[in-house]
Amino acid sequence: MKTRALCLSPGRVAPGMTLARAVTDRDGNTLLAAGAVLDSAMLDRLIRRGVEAMAVLVADTRDADAIASELAAAEARVAYIFRGQGSESRNALQKAVLDYRLENTR
Repeated sequence: MKTRALCLSPGRVAPGMTLARAVTDRDGNTLLAAGAVLDSAMLDRLIRRGVEAMAVLVADTRDADAIASELAAAEARVAYIFRGQGSESRNALQKAVLDYRLENTR
């Protein structure tokens, strides 16, 4: 089965889901390693620790056309947000935002 990583708030994560990336606290300490299978107690502790988002693996049922459409939509949205002329810093931010969105769409 093909999977992909989605970034979700702890309230949207269900017990039994697997972490795609390690969960860290505000100081960068690892709370749970990538690959951990989450249970209700773990999710409650993460919420109490103030974790706002985590990357989990979910089944990817999209076909190549759906992925291409999502990638095009992400590119168009970032282009719209950063429309007009900008500085080098703004252009670097635009590239970083686009890279992030494309990575999370693939």
